[in-house]
Amino acid sequence: MPKFVLRTSLLFFLFLCIVPGAFAERETVDKVAVVIGDEVILASELASQIQLVAFQTGRRPETEQEIQKFQKEVLEQMITDRLFLMEARKDTSITIRRDEIEMAIDEQIARVAGNFDSNDAFLQALALEGMTLRDLERKYSDEIENNMLRQRHIQKKLYNVSVSRYEVEQFYASFQDSIPNQPEAARLAHILLKVTASSVIEDSVKALATDLRQRILDGADFATISAQFSSHGAGANGGDLGYIRRDDVVPEFARAAFKLNEGDISGVIRTQFGYHVIKCEGVRGDQLHLRHFLLEIAASQEDTLNTRALADSLMTEIDNGADFGELAKIYSSDDESRAQGGELGWFAIDQLPPDLASSVVGWTTSGELRGPVDTRFGVHVLKLLEYQPEKELTLEDSFDRIKEMARQDKTGTLVDEWIEEIKDRSYVEYRLEELK
Repeated sequence: MPKFVLRTSLLFFLFLCIVPGAFAERETVDKVAVVIGDEVILASELASQIQLVAFQTGRRPETEQEIQKFQKEVLEQMITDRLFLMEARKDTSITIRRDEIEMAIDEQIARVAGNFDSNDAFLQALALEGMTLRDLERKYSDEIENNMLRQRHIQKKLYNVSVSRYEVEQFYASFQDSIPNQPEAARLAHILLKVTASSVIEDSVKALATDLRQRILDGADFATISAQFSSHGAGANGGDLGYIRRDDVVPEFARAAFKLNEGDISGVIRTQFGYHVIKCEGVRGDQLHLRHFLLEIAASQEDTLNTRALADSLMTEIDNGADFGELAKIYSSDDESRAQGGELGWFAIDQLPPDLASSVVGWTTSGELRGPVDTRFGVHVLKLLEYQPEKELTLEDSFDRIKEMARQDKTGTLVDEWIEEIKDRSYVEYRLEELK
């Protein structure tokens, strides 16, 4: 009996971050690896992508043969992605809004951060790479925009794909033994309370930033101050950001930076990341060569305890009859779920983030509250809206779900055929001997 696998790799694209890996020490020569029509994939691009995929998947090929096999797999996916992107760019009816890109960046960073034990561990890993959170956001920006463009082009092309009842029945007959069970799942709602620093901490960090700025004005070396005092790797290379455009940084930073002339030093600037002071090192067209230092505003243990106390008081109010949804609309920091009274939707228990899973596993009584639950996003009050045990998917009981699986399988087949058709009419030349 053939095994059914949902083919989603061509419809959904992962965005990854660089960490040291098996390829970090392999010398990268910036040559053309592959020519695709009028575009190229450089050897340096390939090496970077190999590092990214190795980190996200946990694959660590060690022998030369394993490395070459992995390299070819990554390269073929890069070629496919580039061909799809070239096709998508021809469709001028597709537009991507900046706010969509920014939301996707935030979601992707949250997913990547979820691979670490804590937010501090995530930021420390970035710092070891000489990167800040903003560096990572800039890195993702173009990739996410291109991926959205590809996805929408694919979705538009396959919009009218449907399956008949006969096709669903045939699919079920072929793959019944390998269709996974419907997993144990929970429909959850939450109230998210972000842990924010007190005004005392805020004022003390601002005062330090003001003092450091004055030291620089009095003759202290900016790079030395940045390297010594900046938070979470922002002081790497003395806080040197290189040449950047206005759109490369958050608006508050841009408004201050792009008023500067060469040699100017800004005032103390507040952004979502903390307090900055910026120096303009040079001007090149619409780009500025900037250096900065960043002081993070970190909440104290007392701030965390105060937030947990608020969560406890909200739980008491709900136990005494207050409406969970109304309190979520008033108190929750989660903009997406707040409007729905905190409802998050359905989650497979085994796919919940580890910091939430420990509080949800074994929870089966609808209407119960749990909390306070600490995660990297803040403190949560959880409510179980509905519980669903694991069960076998049958054609009689789960027709709509199996129909969607059949549609995805059919869509995957059409995408594979489309890829081959695009490749047949496209010029692809492998330039590096080891890739041939």
